[in-house]
Amino acid sequence: MSFPRATIFTLALTLAACGAKADKAATDAPKDATPAAVEPAGNPPDASATKTAAAGPAETSPLPPTAGSKLASYVGKYPFDKVDGVAWNDHVLVKAGIAATVKDAAVRKAIATTGGPATPIEMKDGKVVAWSCEQHNCGAHQWSVHIDPRTGATDVCYFDEAADPDKARWFLANGKEEKREANCQ
Repeated sequence: MSFPRATIFTLALTLAACGAKADKAATDAPKDATPAAVEPAGNPPDASATKTAAAGPAETSPLPPTAGSKLASYVGKYPFDKVDGVAWNDHVLVKAGIAATVKDAAVRKAIATTGGPATPIEMKDGKVVAWSCEQHNCGAHQWSVHIDPRTGATDVCYFDEAADPDKARWFLANGKEEKREANCQ
């Protein structure tokens, strides 16, 4: 079954919002409540929300307060490093963005299951970008995930030298796929 990209992204944002609501319920719960009754499922709550409530007025942020803006907190970390207990590759918005954008199941599987070296996540052209490659085969097999932290729009670059030694496949948030010269670096 295939779902429209907007439906998948809306679902991801809803799941992220549910975590924030569960976090509020946890802080409002009686002291004798069991942890299982108040812990959210999925991604951990936004720790900054709890700190803001305790510390007073929220600090201003250069990004709008969207669920996707939390992805900017991964900048400078590796994809396997955890932010609030969740690695980049396991984050619900990253998974939803890849699922909505990459229509080729083999490419999705390679991105999700092929471990290897990675560079620190960076901001590039207004997007949070994570790059990785296949261990012992980096030049020939690599990918990058580019997410707009304001909207969650996700573009994915996938390079497989065996399939095309000169061009990478780009899966774009607008639903298009194109080939571009070079690899994903």
